[in-house]
Amino acid sequence: MLELLTLKDFVIVPSLIVEAGAGLTCLTGETGAGKSILIDALELVLGARSDTGLIREGAQRTEVCAEFSVTPRVRKWLAGAGLDESDTVILRRTVDIKGRSRAWINATPVTVAQIRELGERLVDIHGQHAHQSLLKTAYQLQLVDGFGATQPLRLSVREAWLQWQERLRLLHQATQDTERLQAEAERLGWINELFEELDPKEGEWEELSREHSLLSNGAEIVGHIRSAAEALSESEASAVSLAMKAQSDLAAAARFDETLAQYGESLSEAAAILEDVSRDISHHLDKFNVDESRFAEIDERLSMYWRLSKKLHRAPEELCSYREEIRARLEELAENADIEALQECEAQAKEVFLKRAASLTQARTKAAGELSAAVTAEMQKLSMTGGRLEIRLPACEAWAGGLERCEFLVSGHAGATPRPLTKVASGGELARISLAIAVITAQITPVPTLIFDEVDSGIGGAVAEVVGRLLRKLGATRQVLCVTHLPQVAACAHNQWLVQKHTENGVTTSSLRPLTREERIREIARMAGGLQITDATLQAAQELIESAAREDNLDVSKNTGK
Repeated sequence: MLELLTLKDFVIVPSLIVEAGAGLTCLTGETGAGKSILIDALELVLGARSDTGLIREGAQRTEVCAEFSVTPRVRKWLAGAGLDESDTVILRRTVDIKGRSRAWINATPVTVAQIRELGERLVDIHGQHAHQSLLKTAYQLQLVDGFGATQPLRLSVREAWLQWQERLRLLHQATQDTERLQAEAERLGWINELFEELDPKEGEWEELSREHSLLSNGAEIVGHIRSAAEALSESEASAVSLAMKAQSDLAAAARFDETLAQYGESLSEAAAILEDVSRDISHHLDKFNVDESRFAEIDERLSMYWRLSKKLHRAPEELCSYREEIRARLEELAENADIEALQECEAQAKEVFLKRAASLTQARTKAAGELSAAVTAEMQKLSMTGGRLEIRLPACEAWAGGLERCEFLVSGHAGATPRPLTKVASGGELARISLAIAVITAQITPVPTLIFDEVDSGIGGAVAEVVGRLLRKLGATRQVLCVTHLPQVAACAHNQWLVQKHTENGVTTSSLRPLTREERIREIARMAGGLQITDATLQAAQELIESAAREDNLDVSKNTGK
């Protein structure tokens, strides 16, 4: 549940701190006051696309921070993402004037994709244009899948579809490009034969080059080693003898000046080290052997590398990996040449797809029936008595989403034949059907916070009151935020926030504040009667609020049997 929302330099809001509560909260205000700004801010902090246009004019950046209580589902996601777990989770998002966007979860920098993934577990937003999406068949199928919780099955169908299409591609390629593939196989076979004599090994070129360098410069290496040995210990004025003489002289002097003793000890250690080095390089010289036959063998091997390198236009050190590429491609071509095997693989992949798609069809059919019945029941409450929604799943050619498309058909009254939604629904009917679907689908979603942004547009009167009560009922188990212009809906709220726009010194800003009961009555009266607020409109507003409260008591009585 959303607990706290803070905005800084967002659109026309300099600064705002909002504490949210449980139940249904309605945001009201005059047209253009900025009621939807709060929704825009939430969408940004939940991972929506950033835009420098969201930064208040004159500011360098905008910042939105939202604090939510943690549900088990959210806690599980945080643990999986390696983020700190607590009883609350804080999402923060900034956008600067250069278009750079940054995001944090519990003070840890994250990607926008991560914050969006978490946001889907915290808030479900139903926008004011949701009814327009309802006209699209793809969105209709998405609603059915969401209602039936078939997304995992749909993903498995898509995976099977992609595998089937890949098998089809290989089969088509093998049957259509037989001559080209045969020519490629012959060319690669010739190249593979060239490798037979050399038979390159991984790392062999580098190792042979190093050994060749040693053997070819053997005389020079031996000369330097001998010279070093002579300088260290074999000449009369060797480094060891000079160090020992210096140590002896300092030892003699130390009898008169004790501070010189430490230098004598250091020289003694240095002489010992020099003797060790001299002894080691002498041993190395004894083992060093310039084997002429080995040198000739390596030289010939390197020449073979160079000859094949020039012929194949590949660097010597790349020949081993290139040979592996040739072998892998030859194996692939051999598999593709077996048409019967490819046909069998394609048939198996198709069978897997059809089996999964059939399971998806069965699940969708069940979900479509249940969603149709649920929405039809809600339509009766929305001045569409006798009307019904019928969801059909006509078969179609196989595609990544299964074996069917989706079609919403509606009849607005009793006795009417259901027809496609795009052909029969007026703007008001479409808005009501969309709201009915939003309410039904919201009841099954595990997300704790639901937001409705003017989804009640296009309705009014008694229907508006029904809509308000539907949202209030939803607010009994979820946190619901609703931007509305209808007094009947606002009167059903447990809490009400007023959004106001102010202009001072040519600068326009927007603010938000919670309303007391008396302020609510006056605001709802304004919504119902305009600027002229009379005792009658105030009385009507108070009656709307009290009526919604009485409805709660009736629901309690029904549930308790009293």
